[in-house]
Amino acid sequence: MAISHPIVAEIARGVYCINEFGMDALFLITGAERALLVDTGTGVFDLPAFLKTLTPLPVDVALTHGHVDHAGGMGCFDRVYLHPADFTGALSVTPETRRGFAGQILQMAGGIFACTPDDVRIYETRPELLPLKEGDVFDLGNRKITAWALPGHTQGCMYFIDDMSRIAFTGDCCNYNLGSQHVAVSKVLRGLIRIESQYGVLYDRMFTGHSTYCGTLDVKANDIEVVRNLIGAYRSLLNGNPQIGWKRMQLFPDRPPHKVVLYGPEVQYPHENARGPMVCAGFNEDMLWEEGEEHIVP
Repeated sequence: MAISHPIVAEIARGVYCINEFGMDALFLITGAERALLVDTGTGVFDLPAFLKTLTPLPVDVALTHGHVDHAGGMGCFDRVYLHPADFTGALSVTPETRRGFAGQILQMAGGIFACTPDDVRIYETRPELLPLKEGDVFDLGNRKITAWALPGHTQGCMYFIDDMSRIAFTGDCCNYNLGSQHVAVSKVLRGLIRIESQYGVLYDRMFTGHSTYCGTLDVKANDIEVVRNLIGAYRSLLNGNPQIGWKRMQLFPDRPPHKVVLYGPEVQYPHENARGPMVCAGFNEDMLWEEGEEHIVP
């Protein structure tokens, strides 16, 4: 029988990973006085009602970035925190975009979920977007969650670190197939170096916005080696000795493949029927360095 409700896993005391039918992973962090929801998913179920089954607390909402699978459900809230660089992207997400994404993921999931693209919620209003910046802190009463910037996947990409569970919630900041089409590689690299340096200091586990994806039901923390190999990949690119390959986007099989840097030991790619180097990092050949930047590899 197909799964008809979002799947919840408590990954730390008072911290819940919500699997939105394989489309994305949302995270609810509960404190003594308030709760914080990281990302709103695609929006195929009654998210506010579902959150009330997990906590009676008032919930603040913050997005890692403005893409359809992270900001698609924001219309069911009055106020949402997001980096201003991603305001336009988030506001451009349409019901048609959300239905298309849901349909693609559900097809890839092989029928294990009962929902359909017709379950996408239609919102009457848009939320008030509140500017999110690095250093902002969400005080939940007995735990604090700090926002950090790591532009690359989008210009306004953020991640959050919970001081109690010592978990980093990274959205799409450092996935194995990270792309940096609109941000200089050198800038992305500095962000990756910083988040890697915080491992074991500010956080011990990392969960991405796709810790559950497609037909994968188990919740798995992201391996810090993925971040380390992304650093190696982008360093090799800036040093002029990368291993270049071509990668077709799993979600958009009709699009032509794009150039990536391949790096790291051979692994089974998450959610793909393929093996290859641990990371396949996308980049923009015209944006290796920031304008006017001295070409010194971090």
